[in-house]
Amino acid sequence: MTKRIQNLGWTSFCLAILALVATACSKAGSTTTVSSVTYLSVIHGAPFSAAANVYLNDTLITAKTGTDSLFDQLVPSPYDTLNFYTLLLYNDAGGKAAHLMKIFDDFSGVSNNNNAYYRFFHLAPDWGPVNVSIGGTVVQSTRTAADNAVNGAFNAFKPVPAGSTTIKVMDANTDSVLVSSSTINLGSGNPYTIWITGTKAQNNLSITVLPAQY
Repeated sequence: MTKRIQNLGWTSFCLAILALVATACSKAGSTTTVSSVTYLSVIHGAPFSAAANVYLNDTLITAKTGTDSLFDQLVPSPYDTLNFYTLLLYNDAGGKAAHLMKIFDDFSGVSNNNNAYYRFFHLAPDWGPVNVSIGGTVVQSTRTAADNAVNGAFNAFKPVPAGSTTIKVMDANTDSVLVSSSTINLGSGNPYTIWITGTKAQNNLSITVLPAQY
């Protein structure tokens, strides 16, 4: 399945897409059609890029907006039935070129054991390295813009104590707080994607905490 992203006013959304249609014959001779789906989240994390349209196999799945100048596209690849994926639009570190990446959302290590689970994306391309703290404990150090595009380990969910907490993102060099969340409740056994985005010129650095839907 080919993915294209073109000129979107959204931050993120989730949908289920038809993966295949299987037809089989029962013993009684009747025909049964089974629709299988893949679950897909899309995150626009490219602050230097305009609003975008998303196409799946040349079918528009978002509200039409803007022009059809191409940002990026993925080569055809399988999307397995009942699995979960994230499509992430991001800008180069220190630059403005837009790129699209496909992430397999692996929830196999998520369990209800008094831990919540998180992953963090640095999507602020002209900001330097950052540290991330959850509940006052630094859980990520010296994260750089779009580093999860080259280090797939950053796309995995990691455990953190569940409960009411605050997430802070600090300058890795000075330890000054750049942005922080309001007090949120991280539920036991629930995975979350956390990201920062924004540009220095616009002074609009923000943090988003998105619970997974699975």
